[in-house]
Amino acid sequence: MMTKFSMIVLAAGFTLSCGDNLKLAQDAKLGGGSDAPVDTSGCVGCAAPPAIGDQIDRLGRPAVNTALNHGFDPSMAGGVAKDAYNQDGSPGGWGTYISQFAANLAILDVLDTGVTCTNGACAAKVPATPSDGCGNQVFYNGALAGGGTPVATSYNILATVLSHDELFLDTTKTLVELPIKHQGYLAVELNAYAAVPNTTAGGRSPTMDVIDTTYTALSTGVNGFNLTSGNFDPAVGDGVGPHTDVSNTVFPFLGPPHT
Repeated sequence: MMTKFSMIVLAAGFTLSCGDNLKLAQDAKLGGGSDAPVDTSGCVGCAAPPAIGDQIDRLGRPAVNTALNHGFDPSMAGGVAKDAYNQDGSPGGWGTYISQFAANLAILDVLDTGVTCTNGACAAKVPATPSDGCGNQVFYNGALAGGGTPVATSYNILATVLSHDELFLDTTKTLVELPIKHQGYLAVELNAYAAVPNTTAGGRSPTMDVIDTTYTALSTGVNGFNLTSGNFDPAVGDGVGPHTDVSNTVFPFLGPPHT
């Protein structure tokens, strides 16, 4: 919506500025003045469009570059790798990040060791065994709920989805997000592998609590979501609720900068 609005404003700006310049040129000709030809756009004296600068960021999926791209690398190499990822505007080469993302997904998958979750309700697992949280991450071995024998490519599907940093929408649905917990992020991706209760268009709206969804999907897996509540509530969160100073429908959508 923002892009469409920006295009309308930009088009209106060009119409006003170019219209004035064209009128001045025509008036000059009628008065015996300049005979400078009018270009094919009908605009004389218009400044050339600004050159597009280098890409400096891509953040369709928050925290992904931070956590999965050398997320546990304390050296300067980690920062260099994150910058390179942000500046990479060539989708054809994004597959090069899959192995790095997969390695870090394996580390995050173990976070729910000692915990068992069912339909979004989690409790301590007694007795707990080391690494018993492994293998239940979403898309592990290509399955929505994970499982199966560990292989070198067990984490590759989720690594592929996240490394491409693309947001997917289901345009057959009109609901932006689910109520209460502001969910809907990753809904389309999860449905691509196995149907889960979802009435939203997916993507990422300003009001979604994206981080809670990410933490749950990467640690407890699909069992960490309440699939019967109608709200897709995530069990794992950062303790910070969704923003309250944003809107999905009213421009400029985002609230003032936080200080």
